[in-house]
Amino acid sequence: MIPLSDFSGKIIQSTPAEITEFISGNRNLLKLMFINLDITKDNTDRCSSILVHLGVLQLPQEEEESNEIQFLYKELGLYFKKANNKGLVSNCSNHLTENIFKNRLKSWLHHKLYLSADSHCKLFENYVVKLSAAITDGDEDYENDVLRDLHSYYLETVALLERLNLHELKEQFQQLFENDELIEKYQLLNIYQQNKHQFTAEVVIGEGIEKIYEPSVFAEELFEDKFLRYIRTHEDTVWYQVLLGYDTYTIRKKIINFGQAHFDNTYGSLTANDIVKLYSYFNMRKHYYSTLHLLERFNRIHNFHQTNGRIKFIDVGCGPATSAIALIDHLHAINGDSVSFDYFGVDYYTSMREEAANMMTNEVYLNDGSVMYIKRLGNIDYDLLSNANSIYINTCYLFASDSLDEEELAHDVMNIRRAKEDIPFYILFQNTTEHSKNVKYNAFKGFLGDFKVLFGESSLIRYNNRRNSYHPPTEETVAFEILELL
Repeated sequence: MIPLSDFSGKIIQSTPAEITEFISGNRNLLKLMFINLDITKDNTDRCSSILVHLGVLQLPQEEEESNEIQFLYKELGLYFKKANNKGLVSNCSNHLTENIFKNRLKSWLHHKLYLSADSHCKLFENYVVKLSAAITDGDEDYENDVLRDLHSYYLETVALLERLNLHELKEQFQQLFENDELIEKYQLLNIYQQNKHQFTAEVVIGEGIEKIYEPSVFAEELFEDKFLRYIRTHEDTVWYQVLLGYDTYTIRKKIINFGQAHFDNTYGSLTANDIVKLYSYFNMRKHYYSTLHLLERFNRIHNFHQTNGRIKFIDVGCGPATSAIALIDHLHAINGDSVSFDYFGVDYYTSMREEAANMMTNEVYLNDGSVMYIKRLGNIDYDLLSNANSIYINTCYLFASDSLDEEELAHDVMNIRRAKEDIPFYILFQNTTEHSKNVKYNAFKGFLGDFKVLFGESSLIRYNNRRNSYHPPTEETVAFEILELL
């Protein structure tokens, strides 16, 4: 990450062309730098010096409106907004082109510059009009971000009026949000009322229900299509004793190494994709059932589905999209319709990412450019989080990996958290109950910021891989935990 001191020095000593070139080549690193900036006098002074230098340069309109310079003004504006520095926010806003973020800054400035408390009531409609202009630019929809701005304004103003003991004025202000005439007049207030549960609903952990899991009709057909038929009909398969030319013991121990193999390698006549399909046969489905159990206990995800904004499901160690398929199945069982959320499949192995893409191509998941695959979490594009209504970091048996760097993972998770501080943010954990396989998870939690444990339990998961099976179920005890990052 680039230190702010180095960046500010670089900017002050550079020509406009050099500034543009530097930002273009280091955009992601600069994004990380701004995400991690604490609000301090020194940081504010350095950011202010950058802003002053940009003014001294008197950039021509074409250069000022370049993507690189606009990026810099936006990031500076975000920092000064967090620092509650109205003058410097106004400076940044004046240099931004007419866009969504400029309108959000102008809305924030509008209520921050009120001279008396009753302006929150008297000028309420003016504020709503200004904020409504930030919903869309004709191409992108930022409705959920705007709703969060509105809710933050609501909470902030209610707290202010309480501190000032202006209880009657506080009630008047609150009633404006419930006013039927205003709700009918302003679409933003209408949408806010429809989606208010995103901000106010409590997290509910459901009771565990003893059951034998089996694949749904959707999952059974998907598994058959994606790997079962291929393995069963392969010329080197003697179903079900020899699969793709190898016995069960060799596959489990030597080829997939109990789920810890290097999945981009080949083995004998097997391609990397063959090995991933064998992994799916032996390991994937049991993780699918355990993920279903976790999702059934946690109401938060389905409450955000098909509401304003987008679920961001970040699946670290995604394998063949095991948990994503469980999430699709879970949401499909609730609404009976197609399912859509933004999926980030994170896996070190190319073969796993490719198989995840294969699994996510199915008749239930609606992929409208909402799937991204990356090798490590630190490679995530933070701009893709802009319309999040909730964020979930999923870790399904991830911490059993001997090669996992838990400190780096925690650092990457916290970068995402800082990038979206106002969004509900959860970590979903499941793993074997074996103590030695959970050492990394306990260390990982020590590297996180503040969090609350919402759920922690070891549960016996029973499952059959065939629907309506008469065979006794397979059983496995799984450790579960859900964290809420604060």
